[in-house]
Amino acid sequence: MTSTMVFGSVSRRSEKWRVYRIRTANSTYELEVQGEAATQSRRCAVLTCVEPKARAGAAFEDSMPLIGGAPLYDSSPLEWIGRTLSVGTARTSEIQAVDFVATTSGPRRTTTNHTTVGPPPREEPQRQWAPFPLGQIEMVEAAASVLKAVCHQHHLPSAIQHDAHLVKRLKLALAECGLMLEAMERRGS
Repeated sequence: MTSTMVFGSVSRRSEKWRVYRIRTANSTYELEVQGEAATQSRRCAVLTCVEPKARAGAAFEDSMPLIGGAPLYDSSPLEWIGRTLSVGTARTSEIQAVDFVATTSGPRRTTTNHTTVGPPPREEPQRQWAPFPLGQIEMVEAAASVLKAVCHQHHLPSAIQHDAHLVKRLKLALAECGLMLEAMERRGS
């Protein structure tokens, strides 16, 4: 038997939550995951459909979310790609992209029985990183998400081929990424 978490409690609002944007072939979701400071028995995840519009706002919560049949909390967001996510009664198709959005102080909506109660006004969360070293891992995950998004823009080279300035900027930025990766690799070995 599973227990229902009540998000209105003071203790739950004080926990840090990480927010991710998840895309599948036909849908986009926001996944809010209670931070690592939460005890095992108080962890929770909230999955909210963003697109398609017909299902926008549908929210599901679960204290034992699964990614590819394994506990979500045991894997990093980069490992979610290519796997299905189960939160409450919702199950996504295979995840194609995961983007770190922000860290917030508590869930951004009130939920009861897997539905949203009143659509609260959406405000863009300010990016707040966790303390060292978790914050730096979140930053690297965000950098990986950004690079992945650019990598999947297959038409980028042809779109900028006639603008030498943009070609130069892209090459310099990619070279700097390579240098930073090499520097981190040298420190790690």
